[in-house]
Amino acid sequence: MAALQPPTTDTAAHLKRIYHAYRHTTNTDRKGVFFSPHCMQVCRPIPSYAATTRQEIVRHLHDAQQGDIPTKEQSTSSIEISDNLSAEGRKPESEKSTKVRNLYTIRLLSPSEFEFGTDETTKPIGLTTEQLKQKAVDEKWVGMRVDLWDEGMEGGLLVKVQYWWRFEEIPDGERVVDEEQAMGWRQCLHDIMYLGPKDGTQGAGTLEIND
Repeated sequence: MAALQPPTTDTAAHLKRIYHAYRHTTNTDRKGVFFSPHCMQVCRPIPSYAATTRQEIVRHLHDAQQGDIPTKEQSTSSIEISDNLSAEGRKPESEKSTKVRNLYTIRLLSPSEFEFGTDETTKPIGLTTEQLKQKAVDEKWVGMRVDLWDEGMEGGLLVKVQYWWRFEEIPDGERVVDEEQAMGWRQCLHDIMYLGPKDGTQGAGTLEIND
């Protein structure tokens, strides 16, 4: 299998910019335009926490705003296939008066991170890990590691995700940021590495911490 080609510096900067715009889009339905129509999700801690379309993802973002976020400690029998890759809307009413920040870091994936876990993880989306890798190479995906967490509240969720983008045709009315052409970068896979309590690794290292 051919190696995944690294993105240009301009492409990496653009992906960070449109991810920031995604994070700050307050209309949940509008967040869907940042996803490819067939955007997928796999979750390594909870394989049933998967999705195969952006409609599913948007629906589960709405669920997440109501606090419906599975963690590994929960029984998988009670978990719906869902996606919420942000901390928005999850704070109890008693904590919303305090200064709580939703933070994240983002960086390009290294070549050693070009993998998708196990076939058990990817089975819910109907692909093997090798099929995903081949798809990523064929479609020239670009991957970023994003960590998301709450600051200023006791406890809180930490999510570690490998986001993947694909350059594809964009329908009229779905362009974002500074897009002017009929082609653009859209999220095509969310690979959740960790979903649970903050473990002390959030914000570690030299990466810039963003709101």
